[in-house]
Amino acid sequence: MHIIVLIKQVPETDKVKMDPDTGTMVRSGLESIINPLDLYAIEEALILKERFGAHVTTISMGPLDAERSLRESLAMGCDEAILLTDKAFAGSDTWATSKVLAEAIRHIDNADLILAGERATDGDTGQVGPAVASWLEIPVLTYVSSLEIESKTEDLETAESNRNRTCHPTFLVRRLTEEGYQSVRVQSPCLITVVKEIASPRLPTLRGKKFSRSAEILHWGAKEINLDPASLGLAGSPTRVVKIFYPKVSRDGERIHALDEPGIEKAIERILSMIRPVIGSPIMGDRGSRESRRGYTETSPAVDIEESAIGVPIAKMQPALQESVISLSEEVFSEPATDPKPEFWIIAERRKRGLDIVSFELLARARPLADSRGAILAAIVLGSASPDEAAMLIAHGADSVILVENPSLEDFVCELWSETLLKLAYARKPEVILGAATTTGRTLMPYLSAKLGTGLTADCTELSIEENSGLLLQTRPAIGGNIMATIKTAHHKPQMATVRPHSMSPLPPDFGRKGIVIHVIDESSKERIISDFSDSRVQVLALESNVKDFENLESASIVVAGGRGLKKADNFKLIRELASALGGAVGASRESVDRGWTSYPHQVGLSGKTISPAIYICAGISGAVQHLAGIRTAKKIISINTDPDAPIHAVADLAIIGDLFEILPRLTARLKPIYSSSYPSLSSSPYQTKDTRSQEPRILDSKTLSTEAQHEI
Repeated sequence: MHIIVLIKQVPETDKVKMDPDTGTMVRSGLESIINPLDLYAIEEALILKERFGAHVTTISMGPLDAERSLRESLAMGCDEAILLTDKAFAGSDTWATSKVLAEAIRHIDNADLILAGERATDGDTGQVGPAVASWLEIPVLTYVSSLEIESKTEDLETAESNRNRTCHPTFLVRRLTEEGYQSVRVQSPCLITVVKEIASPRLPTLRGKKFSRSAEILHWGAKEINLDPASLGLAGSPTRVVKIFYPKVSRDGERIHALDEPGIEKAIERILSMIRPVIGSPIMGDRGSRESRRGYTETSPAVDIEESAIGVPIAKMQPALQESVISLSEEVFSEPATDPKPEFWIIAERRKRGLDIVSFELLARARPLADSRGAILAAIVLGSASPDEAAMLIAHGADSVILVENPSLEDFVCELWSETLLKLAYARKPEVILGAATTTGRTLMPYLSAKLGTGLTADCTELSIEENSGLLLQTRPAIGGNIMATIKTAHHKPQMATVRPHSMSPLPPDFGRKGIVIHVIDESSKERIISDFSDSRVQVLALESNVKDFENLESASIVVAGGRGLKKADNFKLIRELASALGGAVGASRESVDRGWTSYPHQVGLSGKTISPAIYICAGISGAVQHLAGIRTAKKIISINTDPDAPIHAVADLAIIGDLFEILPRLTARLKPIYSSSYPSLSSSPYQTKDTRSQEPRILDSKTLSTEAQHEI
C-alpha cells in the first residue's frame, strides 16, 4: 500500500507580513514549521505503515527552505519526500496549488491513499485537499476523526513488495459534521483530510533524525511533472488579491474590576444586559414563548404539523409559489437557455430536521448582490424539499428554487453533488455561486471549482459588487485573522465563494413574495444529470446525531468557553452549567482539550473551529493568537480573567478582571430561574422546517464502524 501525505510549511501566524503590491506572503526571515494539522495526517499514515507495511511519501510545495519540514517528516518515520519547487509556482492560489500537487501525484501513479490536514493555519481555507481530489477524479472525505481498513483486494505484505502496485483497500471512516459523526465506507484510491482527533503525533526518533539528515529529497519542477509554466503561479491563478488591510485588534471594550462584592455584582448585571438583546433577537426567537422557540423537534409532538417553524401557516405561503419542470436533456446541454438576466446561486443545506439557517443567511448575503446586478437569485436544493421549505426560501429572498430530487443526493457525497451541480452550471451558466463555510460547503465548493476551472474564495465575511466591473469582491480573514484580504475572480466564471456562518442574519421573511419552484428531471439521454448511487465509491453508513459531549459550535449563537484558568477537569463543569443555563454551546481552548478536560469538537482556534456567535463568553482563557483567530468575528466577546494584561481582554467588548470561580456560579444561579436549561439549545435554528422524512436516525447499512504557495488567502 502506498500512502502520500501532503504537508505544508507555514509561518508563525503572529509574525506574518504581506506584500501590498502582489498580495502574496512575505516569507523571507520567517520561522516556519510543518502545518500543525498535517502532523496528524503524518501520524495516521505511520500507524497504517506499522500495521500493514505501507510505504509513506510526503510531498510539499514551496521554496527550497521547505526541505526542513520534509526532513522532519522523514525523522518521524516516513520513507521518502518530494519537494515541488519552481519559480513558476510562485504566487499560486489554492486552485493553482492543487493543480500542481495533483499532477505530482499522477506522476507517482500508484497511490492508494492521500492524507492531509483539514486545513493550513496560514490560509485557513481547507480548499487544497478537496481540489486535489477533484483534479484526480477520486473521492474525498474531509474532517475525518478515525480511519480503519475494512478490506483489501490483495494482501498487504511488505512495503517493498507493494511499492509498485495498487492494492485498493476499502476504508471505514468517521467524520465530523454539523450534526454529529458520520460513518462512511470509501474505496481507494481516495483523499482524506484529518482533524487532530484522529491521532497524537509522535516525536522524531534518534534513528529517524539520522536517516532524515542523509536521505535524498527529490526536487520536481514544472518540467518534471509535465506542466506548462505559463499556466502556473500567479499567472495561472484565477483569484487575485486586490486589497489587504489589517483589522482593528482592540475593540476598546468596557472593563470591570470584579475584585469585591460590588464589582462582582456589577459584572453579572452587565453580562445579563448584553445577553438579553440576543435572546430576544429574530434569530433566537421569542424567549418569552417556549413553543415559538422550539420549532420542530422530536420532543415536541404538540406542535401542529401544518405550522411552519416560525409560526406561519403553510396555507399562507403556498399562493406565492409557481411550479415548473425542466429537463436537462442533451438539447439543453448543447444549447443552454440564454435569459437576459444573469443568475446568482446559493447552495441550500438541509439537516435532519430540515433547512439549516445557513441557507437563509446566504440568501441575505446574495439578495443585495443580485439586485445590484439585476440578477435572478436561485436557491439550489439537492435531495428533497417539502413545499413549505421551498416557500421559506422564497420568503427569505430567493426568486426561484431549483430542486433536484433524487435518493442518491439525500446524503452529502461530494462526487455526486459536484457532478450534479457541474451539469446544472453548464446548462444555466450562473454568474455567482455561494455556499456556506460548513463541513459540506468547505468540501463541495473547492471540489466543484476545480471541475469548473474557476477560482474560489473561502470563509468570506463581506461580499460586494465592484461598481465599474460588476465583479464580486470577496473579503476574508487570513493568517489567523491577522489580516483581511479582498479578492476577486476577474477572468473566470462563475465567481465562487463560501460565506462564514453567522456573519449575517437572515432577512425578515416576506410571505407576499412570488417565486418559482423548478423541478429538475432526467429524460432518457446519454448524459444523465444524476449518477446512480451505485456508481459512487462512497457509501454513507450512519449518522450519530446524539453523540455524548458533541457540540455544533459553528451554528451556536451563544458559546461559553473555558481554558487553563479552570485549573482541573472537574472545574470544567462550571462552563457546562453556564452554557446549559443559557441554552448555548460549550467551547474550549486548545490547552483545555490537550489536557483532556473536554473533547476536540469543542476546541476553538486555528487548530479547532472558527466561530461567529452572537455572544462569546470565555473564562480562564488568556487569549493566545491561535485562539483569537477563531473568535475574531464573534458579535460580542465577554472575557473573564484575573490577569488584567491578558490578551483576551484587548479583543473583548466586556473585559471582566475577576475570579471565574466567584463569577460563573453566581451568574449561572441568576440565569437558571429565567432561562431554564430544559429549553432547546440556542444552536438550534428556528428556521428549520418540519422534515417529512423519518425522524429516526438514518442508517443506510447495517454494518458499523468495528501548498502551498499562495497568497493562499
